[in-house]
Amino acid sequence: MSSEEKKQLRPLIIDIGSKNLRMGWAGDDFPDIIAPSVYVNNTDYLFTSDVIDGLEDIYITEKSIENHLFGQEALKYSNILKIHEFRKESNYNIFPKFFYHHYKQLKIAGENHFKHPIIIISPFFISELEKTKLQDIFFNVFDFPSLLFLSESQAILATLRKTSGAVVSMGEVNTIVTTFLHGFSNDMARDTYPIAGKDLTNYLLNLILSKKGSGKTVYFDKMIASEIKEKLSLVTVDPEGEIKKIKDGLTKYNRNINLPDGTSLEINSERFMLCEPLFNPTLIHIDYIGLPEAVSKVIKFWDRENWEDILPNIILAGGSSLMPGLDERLRIEISSHFSEKLTDNIKVLSVSGRENIGWIGASVLWAQNKLTKGWIQNPKHQELNKKQELEN
Repeated sequence: MSSEEKKQLRPLIIDIGSKNLRMGWAGDDFPDIIAPSVYVNNTDYLFTSDVIDGLEDIYITEKSIENHLFGQEALKYSNILKIHEFRKESNYNIFPKFFYHHYKQLKIAGENHFKHPIIIISPFFISELEKTKLQDIFFNVFDFPSLLFLSESQAILATLRKTSGAVVSMGEVNTIVTTFLHGFSNDMARDTYPIAGKDLTNYLLNLILSKKGSGKTVYFDKMIASEIKEKLSLVTVDPEGEIKKIKDGLTKYNRNINLPDGTSLEINSERFMLCEPLFNPTLIHIDYIGLPEAVSKVIKFWDRENWEDILPNIILAGGSSLMPGLDERLRIEISSHFSEKLTDNIKVLSVSGRENIGWIGASVLWAQNKLTKGWIQNPKHQELNKKQELEN
């Protein structure tokens, strides 16, 4: 058996994120596939099709005659078809097609199709019903031999070789704060924070469109705002002070953006103000504490003598945690919720590649032979094995 064939029988790690699907082989350094977790139905138009007769024939090509398009293919039609987010809609009727579309891109030899175990990265809020649906799909639709649901936070801790700490996983739809002490967690020592990447994108969109003195119409939507957020956002310790400096002539934050309609737009303070709802949720009309206080609160769930084990390991993860300066701002503001004696112990870790750190952690754990428990076996395979044992 060639090395490539052996690789194709390793577990396949799947992370169904709010923004991206990540999929690849256990033991590898990086997922083979990172694709948007979106799909479109090629009859679900943003316009009424009888307004301009034949318009769909211009845009919907022969290549896309399938009812559904996925990932990057779906995004190509975002201006004429409604984009559906899989994680948000939890559409398990479409998931087999969604999964198989990307599975084919792995170019697995035909004789190895559906022969490998599956590891699914799961956030703590995944319901038993959702697990049951996924199990049904992977066992009864595709006939994979076994399945493991692996906690995202545990995978992240494993990557950094930590057993105690707080994981702040900042995704597109959810921000999850989970704490661990010597490898153990507790349902009460967690928080689903109500502000995530999509909320910051919407806030940036509002900041720019309502910018005083902008007397011209600009072509601007959520996709453009999201791209600006990902490329230009940053976090400052003193945003009000930076705004005052900008008014006094500071230009270091100025960036000129070329828009799809040929116009341009200059932004400056919007680059760091877009993250402020994380520290003051009332800016977007959400009645909740700031993220630093939320992190402090779940750490304080544990007994005081355990805080020193957790505070040096506050770990940022997820694509929405990539904003430069976020780690320092969180460290400073979390410190205000603890005594001065503990201040030097507080560290916020923002490692490179943290947008994929859950997937990478699962790969590391498998390579270290630490994923031997919790596997769910496909009942069909168990029955077949019993028959073979009896025959032998």
